[in-house]
Amino acid sequence: MTHRYVIIGAGAIGALLAAQLELAGHPVVLVARGNNLAAIRENGVTVRRPRSTERVRVPVVGGPEELQLGHEDVLVLATKTQDAEQVLGRWAWLPVSDQHGQPTLLGADLPVLTFQNGLATEDYALRRFGRVYGVSIAVAASYLTPGEVVSPSYPIIGVAWLGRHPATLDDRFGRRDVAAEQYAHDLREAGYDVGLVEDIRSYKARKLLVNLANGLGVLIGTDEERELVRGLLADEARAVLAAAGIEVAQASPGHLVVEEVSGHVRGRSSTYQSFARGASSEVDYLNGEIVQLGRRHGVATPVNERLQRLLGAQAAAGLPPGVNKLADVLPPPSPVIMHFLPGDHAEAPR
Repeated sequence: MTHRYVIIGAGAIGALLAAQLELAGHPVVLVARGNNLAAIRENGVTVRRPRSTERVRVPVVGGPEELQLGHEDVLVLATKTQDAEQVLGRWAWLPVSDQHGQPTLLGADLPVLTFQNGLATEDYALRRFGRVYGVSIAVAASYLTPGEVVSPSYPIIGVAWLGRHPATLDDRFGRRDVAAEQYAHDLREAGYDVGLVEDIRSYKARKLLVNLANGLGVLIGTDEERELVRGLLADEARAVLAAAGIEVAQASPGHLVVEEVSGHVRGRSSTYQSFARGASSEVDYLNGEIVQLGRRHGVATPVNERLQRLLGAQAAAGLPPGVNKLADVLPPPSPVIMHFLPGDHAEAPR
């Protein structure tokens, strides 16, 4: 069976995936919007690599009104988490032609692959779609210019883990999930190192521990402050996930080689890229996920909450990176308490 991958979202993840699948000979259509849509329609997806730049022509549309879905299509959700619920609702109830060309199916009858950070999207999808496959992906790609993606890893583009959500009876009894195997096979042909896993939620939780620090690059501060806050964020998250009974996968994360790309500044997270483009931030589904779970399970998360509040207000004000400080996220210093015996005449600290 030949699948067509309908990739919804043309940022760093989606545009690069569409280009890679196209280069590997797999049918694909990319859904983009705004200036990004216009640039891709005119020039294709420009992929800047360590030793080359490619322009990959991919079929691109501005939305579902320009596309007729078929029964062999696979929906790939490559938007940010904060946009997932609205997008899933838009695509779930579209007509889908069956094998005879009759529009007797719906978008919700198609499988959907969710590439989002955090823990929320798979359950958003499960509300409408019966076949949900979560994907936890690690790539070093950047999207700052319409129609252009910087991909500093080659020939392995990224590392991913893919699994059915929730795990099916077949998974638990060790039976093959043929569809998952096909998706993994196609992604490998497109240049991704993909592992099939039974509990995709645990792999999403492991990546969340890393993603909690995404917003730190938006703030001004020292490397020492950054590492201190990074550790505090992760410590809070581990306590919260344990209280919530959410397992964190322990397998090695895979090895991705990241090289220099001329004119590109390495190490800028997806959150930084969103602030730099003036786009919405996913902080409510990263640090905010930990804050929400902490409130539900009675675990304090002060550092995650301060970072969420700081970046949430910054995004709402439309401010770029570099206007707030890491020091504002750090815990306040503990007060100095002096104990005096009767008759002591030492002055209290000023």
